[in-house]
Amino acid sequence: MTRPAVRMCARCHRTTDAPILVHEVYAATGPGFNVYACTECADHYPPMTDVLEIPETTRPRPRLTLRVYKVNAQGTVTEDRGKVEVLTDGRATPLPRTSAYPKCECQRCRAR
Repeated sequence: MTRPAVRMCARCHRTTDAPILVHEVYAATGPGFNVYACTECADHYPPMTDVLEIPETTRPRPRLTLRVYKVNAQGTVTEDRGKVEVLTDGRATPLPRTSAYPKCECQRCRAR
């Protein structure tokens, strides 16, 4: 003889003999637990998702963003040269090696 499945609904807190699994809670240490609902309340929960499934991103996010400014001796920005976003996942074309960035004009570099 098997024991009937009797669970408490997580929404209305009533005991039901026809529980519907609506969520699985995973724990980093120890066992997780399941969340059940009755047939009337189960429609109020979103569909379950797989925690191992990686959601699709609409656009690859940059891994490195460089903002290029020209600054005077007082530390105020005199020119904003924009930003460069670098992707490192291999899907983007590599940046061309150009002289797009100005030479350093500090005292040490000017002496060379």
